[in-house]
Amino acid sequence: WEVVGGAGIGGIIVRLGKDLKSVHAPERLSVGAILEEIELTAGRLHYRLADGRGPAIGWASIALTGKELCVKIDRPAGIRQRGLEIGGPVVRLSLDYQQSAACRLRCEREWGRQVPTWSFVSIAQVTENHMKKAPGMFYGLEFPWTEEMLLDMGPRWLTEAFQAAGTLDSSNEVTQIIPETRVKVTTGNNGGKFLFEVRYKTQTEGLHTKLFAKVPHPCEGATRSDRLITSVNKQPMELYELNASRLLESTLPVKIPKYYFGDVSNATSNWILIMERVPFGDAEPLDFAGRSLGRRPPLAAFVLEGPYDKCMDWTLRGTPAEYYLALVRCGARMAGLHRSGKLGSEALAGHFEDWSKKPLEAFGCKAECSGARPKEQRAKIDSAIAFMSGDARRIFPDFCADSSFQAALTSTLLTLNAYAAESSYWRHSDQDYIALTHNNLNVDNAFFWRDSEGNLDLGVLDWGSMGQRSLGYKLWWWLYCCDFEVLTAHFDSFVDCLASTYSEFGGPTLCTDVLRTQFVLSALEQMLGLCAAVPQIYKMCKKAEWKTISSRFDARIGQNIDGKSTLRLYLQVMSTISGMVHHPRWRGDDVLRRWVDDFCSALGVPKKDIAEIFP
Repeated sequence: WEVVGGAGIGGIIVRLGKDLKSVHAPERLSVGAILEEIELTAGRLHYRLADGRGPAIGWASIALTGKELCVKIDRPAGIRQRGLEIGGPVVRLSLDYQQSAACRLRCEREWGRQVPTWSFVSIAQVTENHMKKAPGMFYGLEFPWTEEMLLDMGPRWLTEAFQAAGTLDSSNEVTQIIPETRVKVTTGNNGGKFLFEVRYKTQTEGLHTKLFAKVPHPCEGATRSDRLITSVNKQPMELYELNASRLLESTLPVKIPKYYFGDVSNATSNWILIMERVPFGDAEPLDFAGRSLGRRPPLAAFVLEGPYDKCMDWTLRGTPAEYYLALVRCGARMAGLHRSGKLGSEALAGHFEDWSKKPLEAFGCKAECSGARPKEQRAKIDSAIAFMSGDARRIFPDFCADSSFQAALTSTLLTLNAYAAESSYWRHSDQDYIALTHNNLNVDNAFFWRDSEGNLDLGVLDWGSMGQRSLGYKLWWWLYCCDFEVLTAHFDSFVDCLASTYSEFGGPTLCTDVLRTQFVLSALEQMLGLCAAVPQIYKMCKKAEWKTISSRFDARIGQNIDGKSTLRLYLQVMSTISGMVHHPRWRGDDVLRRWVDDFCSALGVPKKDIAEIFP
């Protein structure tokens, strides 16, 4: 079908349902757009967008008061059925294996495995030991942590590893490892990734030949600081990620890639995770330059979109809010199932990060500033403001150069710094708001597809720092890479989705106002960290370059740097949080001010000394 109506008014109206009284989409279908028919009933066309601009999927009228709005056409020569251009059958993902007796038995064996308690790892230990082989904590085997080491240790090692993990029968074996030379995986801020294939002595149903490995960044060159951040500052996030696949595969309510092997060494901080390769079916490369602004049309049913990357929502094959709602619902469902006991026992939850049931004393609350030294924090804030309003002013909102905004941002961040421990305590003081769920549900940590009715579904990857934290905190880390305009327009829907889904699947009833405050405090908390990252930003893009950077799509800041989205992410999130302080819809400064009043009143303690907060 081709859209022929709506000339001069921006196109034709799209509604989310067949009924003419159903909610209409925020944008129209452009004149000339090409639509694939899903269903035609009573003059209403249920469509997928094949070309042109407008909602990726929806209902449109083909005529109005006798005037044609859409006309039936032959498929244009330049438009093929989406998803079939890469060839081969479409693989329909399911939870069949995760819900099988075999998967349950494997997980139950892991539940009973005795694993040593993690011991703190220092920078000196990582620096000294990162090139040493050592047995893993789970299976006691030495293991590879690079693609070259995997090939060198070979099929015999891989056979032993899979059998130790219970993912390969003792009568079977890996006979060949074939490196992937055509496709190299470059995305990922917390680890390296590579693809490979294997051949088995006996190929049985359910054994995947196309596999994916995740390993640590090299502790050298451009990725040295990233390695130290993940292995030291965020430890033991890799242990939690491995445990998610190792322990929860049979109880998670969402599709995850099949686990084959994983292990980590506390002595060296090296680790590896080997899983089923996700069968992405999107042949188009990521558009870093923003040429696909206005959304790309959806793929055929059950074809996996992506992989996507952070802070590039213009590449999504649908309306961004739809994807973020799906992510929020997924995370909230896990959280609710945990609170109902259906995700696993409390003993099982103990294998993950746990901020529940911590007393006030554990957070370091005190009458003085409980964050960084105020003068040092003030210098970092000043540096960030100078960067946003100076060298990088062309890519940040104009208000960043306004003195009143700068004063508000400085005051807000210094206040939060003074109440850093108290803010963290408050967000984790009410146990109803704490649950076990994914910590970083972004579009690059999931894989998406649509069913035959056009409904969006997803599976989940990358479980680093999986654990129990405040759900308002979790919500921020699920949404922080969302464009500010989308976040602002749909935030009420996101919060309501979290609260209602959490309750639906067994969690207690939550107050959405509390979730909103937790969300804003978590955002401001990240901004304190981003202020300290300005020197790192200048390392990724030299100061002299900024004179000629005028767009977020400039390759010097829009592309992945050293295979990571870090720079693009830092810039977008700094802009987003600045908007949350400035925009009247958010007024993050007022949210913080009210929280300080309420918190001090509830605990019966005086507010902190203004002279100490503002050096």
